[in-house]
Amino acid sequence: MATYITLVNQLLVRLNEVTLDTAGDGFTTVRNVQALAKDAINNSIRNIVQTGQEFPFLKTTNTQTLTAGTRQYAFPADFASVDWDTFYLKKLGSAGNTPNFLPTISFEEYTQRFRGLDDEGDAGSGISAPERVYQTLEAKFGVTPVPNNSYVVEYVYFSFPADLTAFNDTSIIPDRFNHVLIDGAMMYMMRFRSNDQSAAIHQQNFQDGIRSMRRILMDDPLDVRSTVIQRNKSFSNTISSIV
Repeated sequence: MATYITLVNQLLVRLNEVTLDTAGDGFTTVRNVQALAKDAINNSIRNIVQTGQEFPFLKTTNTQTLTAGTRQYAFPADFASVDWDTFYLKKLGSAGNTPNFLPTISFEEYTQRFRGLDDEGDAGSGISAPERVYQTLEAKFGVTPVPNNSYVVEYVYFSFPADLTAFNDTSIIPDRFNHVLIDGAMMYMMRFRSNDQSAAIHQQNFQDGIRSMRRILMDDPLDVRSTVIQRNKSFSNTISSIV
């Protein structure tokens, strides 16, 4: 992945402006167009990430160690969204539990079907190994039954990267899409220069580039699941006789 200063210099070359020292000397104190170029790179990255929050390069696998008697757990600080189909209860040797996939239910279903059972259990020690995950109304997830041991839950979430700051910080955007990132940064720089025509051209290139990224990285499912409802033979015969 390209470093912050590499991307800034690529942008400055496109603008026909003086590039910065690649060793980072004076990078944090630059002013005028060089400072604007730094902001434009971060703005472009934010725009790409916000347009496709589930890009593969944003995927992160996280493990959460549960606490006996605790129902809900916060997602990491850089959390943007979570893949609810990836929650998995790992085997805990000391507890002797069976490792298995944890299906997800809504907060409403949890309240209607399972909360009462959790409330009746031991609030301090918990009940047993979790069997389900439920969505909360905050940036958290809950487990039910309430855990009675330090079980470990693994899941995949999509992160929202922090802004680049140091000259050698690495961009999260894959190098093969750096041209898209630079087009986005050029759009911001042309707006600053009040060059609306050039800004519009770069904006179109930027949007086209993001669509290509989505098509290449996100719009090619690994499998297809059938949603056909299978009817039993007797029901089909009944329908046929009526017709």
